Amino acid sequence: MLLTIDAGNTRTKWAIFNAKGEITHQGVCLNTTLQNADLSASTLGYARVVISNVAGHQHATAIQSKLAPQHPIQWLLATKEACDLINHYTNPSSLGSDRWAALVAAWHLQHAPCIVVNAGTAVTIDAIVPQAKHSHIGEFIGGMIIPGLDLMQQSLHQSTAQLPKVHRPQNHGVNVFATSTEQAIYAGSLNAITGAIERMAHTLAAQCAQMPNIIISGGNAQETQANCVKIELNRVSIIDTLVLQGLFLLDSATRNSTKSETV
Repeated sequence: MLLTIDAGNTRTKWAIFNAKGEITHQGVCLNTTLQNADLSASTLGYARVVISNVAGHQHATAIQSKLAPQHPIQWLLATKEACDLINHYTNPSSLGSDRWAALVAAWHLQHAPCIVVNAGTAVTIDAIVPQAKHSHIGEFIGGMIIPGLDLMQQSLHQSTAQLPKVHRPQNHGVNVFATSTEQAIYAGSLNAITGAIERMAHTLAAQCAQMPNIIISGGNAQETQANCVKIELNRVSIIDTLVLQGLFLLDSATRNSTKSETV
């Protein structure tokens, strides 16, 4: 059994995968409440651990202190190529480990032009295309990073004298012709995100001669998806475990490669 951990800027998610790639247990907590999470091997029954951490060294130390020391831990770094996906970042290892794992999982699921969105504290919007000569090979051709929905709204409140702190509408309604300052801030922030997704979708469609699928994960995935559908981006799905699935696939590829080398 494999324990996968996706440590983001705000939340830490985890899942246990069996050998078939099925999730048998999963959980999530705020990074600030990690000390209350039970990640012990005696409870979860894992033998190995693979981790994507973008929350910094202090959080990595906190995670490691909760794990049984006798089990091997793999801290993921992005590579030039893995799982039939090529990473075209100028410095491949500088790509966020969560983005890399999500891209690997998305390519495994789609094998088609795809936009991968993580709508969290920051929003990442990344593009994958099939390789021209070998369609089973995917290429991550690049992406964008913008502030997340909450971060945009907080920055306006903190950096201006008169703009209020916004509480989200209960119905997630968005009107581009907002009639209050709170609604205008919320609508502007959400439409900045979905506008960037829309721009990439149409640019990628022109390049690939087909509209890409869009996969969204992260804490603001539902609001982002709803607004994408509203602007007629209809090939949109939410897969909240995308990074965790990618971690499983990357671990499986590493183990298979090791077995091949020892034969």
